[in-house]
Amino acid sequence: VRVNSISPGYTKTALVEQFINEPIGAEKYPHWMERTPMGKMAEVSDLVGALVYLASEASDFMTGQDIIIDGGYCVW
Repeated sequence: VRVNSISPGYTKTALVEQFINEPIGAEKYPHWMERTPMGKMAEVSDLVGALVYLASEASDFMTGQDIIIDGGYCVW
């Protein structure tokens, strides 16, 4: 049994866009972006490479790993 994970940062989805359009989300959005070194949210397509890798034979000897795709947010 192999167990790996992907930990995305703030990712532009319909749900997140809806949240950003609400007052509390509009207040938090600038803070999120200033704390993200790449200065933007991920697109869902930014996660695809890691997903394909984990689903492929290329990751057969990988286990217990977390792939962080967060635009550098965790660097802080």
